[in-house]
Amino acid sequence: MAKNETAAERFVRLNRIAGTFREIDVPKDRKTSALEMAAASGIEPKRLFKTLIVETEERKLAVAVVPASRDLDRKALARVIGTKRVDLAPKDKAVKATGYQMGACSPLGQAKRLPMFIDESAKSFATIFVSGGAYGLELEIAAEELARAAGAVFAGIC
Repeated sequence: MAKNETAAERFVRLNRIAGTFREIDVPKDRKTSALEMAAASGIEPKRLFKTLIVETEERKLAVAVVPASRDLDRKALARVIGTKRVDLAPKDKAVKATGYQMGACSPLGQAKRLPMFIDESAKSFATIFVSGGAYGLELEIAAEELARAAGAVFAGIC
């Protein structure tokens, strides 16, 4: 890994994924919400996607990638996964499984490959923005490219 390179940057570089990283000027001393990140960057909130780690009732983890402007529909995701219920995963489990800190979790370069679901609204944009694996670092990428790279499925989960 190059000096100060995030796991997401390394994953993109090594797998020759088409995407562009950009730094957003946000306070590094506190968590910034996805909506605050969108406002600071000038990115439309519906094009900035947040990465959520969820846990099924069977204690299995999965990843949901949803627009900053919307909430995850847990029931819809549970139906897609084939379980009765999903909740946000406990912080310690999410950090251990992904290798990323909360609020800076990228869908790419995670420590453990988890089943991933991207809200289908992502397909309506030429590119979307997702976390680059560090506070204030965003990756602009085509939704189809992200899905291919992550082995993700598109679904109506908002």
